[in-house]
Amino acid sequence: MLSEDFYNYSYIYEYEEDEQPVSYVSAAHIVSLSLCSVAFLLGVPGNAIVIWFMGFKWDKSVSTIWFLNLAIADFIFVLFLPLYITYVAMGFHWPFGKWLCKTNSFIALLNMFASVFFLTFISLDRYLRLVHPVFSNKYRTLRNTLILSGIIWISAAIIGAPALYFRDVTTVHKPSLHVPSSSFTDQYQICILAIKKNG
Repeated sequence: MLSEDFYNYSYIYEYEEDEQPVSYVSAAHIVSLSLCSVAFLLGVPGNAIVIWFMGFKWDKSVSTIWFLNLAIADFIFVLFLPLYITYVAMGFHWPFGKWLCKTNSFIALLNMFASVFFLTFISLDRYLRLVHPVFSNKYRTLRNTLILSGIIWISAAIIGAPALYFRDVTTVHKPSLHVPSSSFTDQYQICILAIKKNG
């Protein structure tokens, strides 16, 4: 897809005209890379252990179903963190192609909305169990929890789905966008929000 097909871009970083380009990896980028690396190293085994115990070892209950789904959402997200880590480490050059750009953006949105929805329902579940025990005992069943979990996943996927269409990869020149400099290329592939012209 050619860059002239787009008329509106959304970038993570914007610079004023008189600002100098940042160095290849700034202090903020190092902090971001460090935090993401720690999240990946701890998140993959941590969430895998939670999924293993709640999904296969412990007896199924309403609470374990909620936390199992929350762990699955986080596990999927941390599995894709190496793509973002590489992206930042390479000075915001995206070497993985269009489909991983779309998929990575979709997974980030899916995780964000699924996590928010599951945390909301976990809080609501606790509230109903403590304040309205009669209602809770009647409707707080494994079947209803599984149905709600399915609805949450579908809702999160629908909300995140536009990323599969609007995210794309385009080639840009560093000087025009003030992207961090590197010694191995004068052009960058960036994963961006690209809105096509109508007609």
